[in-house]
Amino acid sequence: MNRLVLQFFLTVSIGVLIGWFTNYLAIKLLFRPYKEINLLLFKIQGLIPKRKDEIVENIAEVVEKELISISDITEKIQDAHIDEEVIDGLLDKIIGEKLQNSILEKNPLLKMLVNDSMIEKIKSYFKKAILENKDEIVSEIIRIAEEKINIKEIMTEKMHNFSLEEMEKIILTVSKKELKHIEIIGGILGGIIAVFQFILLIILNQV
Repeated sequence: MNRLVLQFFLTVSIGVLIGWFTNYLAIKLLFRPYKEINLLLFKIQGLIPKRKDEIVENIAEVVEKELISISDITEKIQDAHIDEEVIDGLLDKIIGEKLQNSILEKNPLLKMLVNDSMIEKIKSYFKKAILENKDEIVSEIIRIAEEKINIKEIMTEKMHNFSLEEMEKIILTVSKKELKHIEIIGGILGGIIAVFQFILLIILNQV
């Protein structure tokens, strides 16, 4: 009886170990090895390194189609309310700071002619022009964005610049708990299979 109990625990323990290790190895093989290794009869390389380009293209395409597109961005731009405070702040930076610090400081003679009152008049003129043509300005920004910005291209370029080590770190950080659960489930399933194998062997030995 004691021998039978020992055999049971050994069989189940080995089953749990094999089940856990199989899933652990499968997870590791998602990333490793980074470079292809030739083992004479076959070659081995991590799934993600081997299909990195295809994975990057697919992720970028899904993000552009399902999550965010240039149309979503331009729609938000169109809905955005550009008030006078925003324009004032922008003109203060462009005309106030740039004109005073970059141009007038370098041209003492011009600085004598252009006083604070004239700067305020210039800002007021541009402010009025921007407010009167706000819709046209926004439409032109949207047109340029739609022509020049390619979300898929930007994402593809960024992800291609990720090293395999960075990709592995990101994926493991995001899905660490889930991957650990997969390992545990592998051990549990291995143990369950081992129990059934042990029972089956006992039945067969008694036949």
